[in-house]
Amino acid sequence: MFRDLARMTASLKGPCYEGALIARAVWERGEDGAGSGMRILRDHHGLLEVVAYDGSGRLTVTMMLGRSAPTRERAKGRALSLLVDGTPAKEQLSLCFSAEAVHAFVQSVGDTNALHAGPAPLVPGLAILEAALLQLSGDDVHRAELRFRGASFAGETIEVTVQQRRAAHGPACWPAGRGA
Repeated sequence: MFRDLARMTASLKGPCYEGALIARAVWERGEDGAGSGMRILRDHHGLLEVVAYDGSGRLTVTMMLGRSAPTRERAKGRALSLLVDGTPAKEQLSLCFSAEAVHAFVQSVGDTNALHAGPAPLVPGLAILEAALLQLSGDDVHRAELRFRGASFAGETIEVTVQQRRAAHGPACWPAGRGA
């Protein structure tokens, strides 16, 4: 399920992936029809976009490479918007991760990014998305998109506003007043 998809994206190893930060993650329920695997969609100017897929769905992650590590002093906030296709019952989620929960998540998916180690680790973006999806698990949600605008560290409360994606002509649109 979701952790299997997260495990695939965490399998990217090597110096160019160390310190990678997730800018956007999109989860879609349903069968891809192409078995399971992972492929790189884009690797250009420090942006890497990968898709992992299996029988449970697909996870598309956009990562920023070669950026300086965020610090608590530079963290821009912990308010996030989760854009969903479907009918969420909740409009607001509050999440908080202990250092132990962060370490357990990264160990279970094989993420070796040093940002997620130590006594006050950065919370992995996919751990935030997974926790949000678990809170919405009884709801009719078949697609969820989370964009990250700042860093969240263990022990901090992360407020997530859940919004339905509005129909548009062409690509998906964020509700009015929301930027990329």
